[in-house]
Amino acid sequence: MGNQGQQGYQGGPPPGGPGGPGGYGQRPPPPGGFAQQRPGGMAQSPPGGNYGQQPPPGGNYGQQQQSFQGGSPGHGPSGSGQQQGGRGNNSNRGLQWVSASDGFIPDKAVQGGVEKDGAPLFVARAMYKGGLHPGKAGRHIENGGCAIGFGHKEVNVKEYQVLCGDASQLRWVKQDGQLSIKGFKPVEGGHEDSGEPLYIAKTMTEGSQQLGKCAPHIKKGMSYPYGHKELTTENYMVLAYTN
Repeated sequence: MGNQGQQGYQGGPPPGGPGGPGGYGQRPPPPGGFAQQRPGGMAQSPPGGNYGQQPPPGGNYGQQQQSFQGGSPGHGPSGSGQQQGGRGNNSNRGLQWVSASDGFIPDKAVQGGVEKDGAPLFVARAMYKGGLHPGKAGRHIENGGCAIGFGHKEVNVKEYQVLCGDASQLRWVKQDGQLSIKGFKPVEGGHEDSGEPLYIAKTMTEGSQQLGKCAPHIKKGMSYPYGHKELTTENYMVLAYTN
């Protein structure tokens, strides 16, 4: 898997293209980058595209719209539509978590990956067994629209949150093995039931770019849902802020 991932990061664009399989009419994100969905389903690639950047920390899960304000997400009431503060203030980054369900993808969703057939995958997270787990969302994902990895299995959920906003504020940072946060600020996307923070990650596998979670306490660095299993890899990228 390591060799395949290394080649995928340095090669040409992933499989698929405008109007490709799935009928999304979107071009998959360029290698090392991710696309931002505009209203109407048009995709826009953020500047740059080098692996090595990360996304912002989250707020309370279950709210319709959330500004990234730092700190670990809590467990707020569903659908309140309020923006919550935390440790620090990142509202000027133009990013927020938007609640969704049953395969719905909000406007300006941040596209972090792509299936091998060209279907886009969006940065998402979901509550499961006391934790808030980063994963992937897409219209094509069966049994809910969002998938996370947990307990060596791919878990599908119907209620989740999607990262939305200005994708140019984010970048991907290359990692090997256990997550080492040095020289960049990763986006805190969730937490374990014990409270340990979880960050957003992606990796190449079988011609696709898959999304999942990473953290210093995850032995190989990243775990992700794929093929009805929770897989792990030492070759991945973590989502971070541009500055």
